[in-house]
Amino acid sequence: MLVAVAAAAGSYFGYIEFLTEPQATTPSPEVNVNVNASTIAPDELLGMKKVVVSCGSDALQKVKQSHTGSIEYVEDVAIVHYMNMKEGKFLTLWTTLYPNETIANTETEKMVVGMRKGGGSWASNLKELTIAEKQVYQTSSDDVPHYFWADQEWVFYIIPHDFTKDEIAELIGAIPGEGTFYNR
Repeated sequence: MLVAVAAAAGSYFGYIEFLTEPQATTPSPEVNVNVNASTIAPDELLGMKKVVVSCGSDALQKVKQSHTGSIEYVEDVAIVHYMNMKEGKFLTLWTTLYPNETIANTETEKMVVGMRKGGGSWASNLKELTIAEKQVYQTSSDDVPHYFWADQEWVFYIIPHDFTKDEIAELIGAIPGEGTFYNR
């Protein structure tokens, strides 16, 4: 089971690079080098430890490769994994910091519009739900659910593999970690 999850994740990203610390990035006008979007991700979720895969300019380039529309106004982005090898559970979390809440909400809605225009399973499976007292969008690709939502100046996007609905609600409720919003 774990091999299937890892293979799915590997094919989704093209590769998986596990890091114990956020990757150093070359300063770029694309992201704000004074922030680190991986710090908003909880250190642990459902007993799984956080593994930072990518952050900063590197993570932004990976996000751009998997999107058809424009990615704008990003201050920082991180890609984080959580794994439970014993139970075959795997979670990918993207955290994206925007200049303010209005832009985060606008960019979330832009993603919804893009999915609807793109058609296919992204559009036909797209729905807005309340999960863990948050307004969350759910869609799916290849029968794997995807969830995303804006929370203040952040947008979070998760792909949970082999979690129950109750566990997914618990994951969404725990993101971001308590008291972790950036004070700028």
